[in-house]
Amino acid sequence: YKNGFTLKFLVAIAPSGLIIFKSKSYGGRCSDTQIVLDSGFLDLINQDDVILADKGFPGIQAGVAGKSAVLIMPPFSTGKHPFSQKQLQQTYSIAQVRVHVERVIQRIKTHGILQHRIPVSLIPAMSNIFH
Repeated sequence: YKNGFTLKFLVAIAPSGLIIFKSKSYGGRCSDTQIVLDSGFLDLINQDDVILADKGFPGIQAGVAGKSAVLIMPPFSTGKHPFSQKQLQQTYSIAQVRVHVERVIQRIKTHGILQHRIPVSLIPAMSNIFH
């Protein structure tokens, strides 16, 4: 990422693989939690929705709980304490769903314009280019 800018988008994906939400673009220094809070994604969550997120999104727990939805995050270890049998099973279950999410994200990343450096003049238009 030397000599360039990084843009981030928040993408929500349904179990079917359909992209159901895409945020505007944010600068690479913006935290994942801040993007969720600013993007309006939490406003779209309904009661009893299940949200799968990785460990980069700890700051959304209150927002999801406030919508009476369920947030599922994989357990993570500090390295000092191994996972319990229950945590191992939970991690395996989450991984079975996450693989589909990762496939969609990989397809997004391999989309033509997103593979290359873009001129700085196009940065303001990236939210419209990636739609």
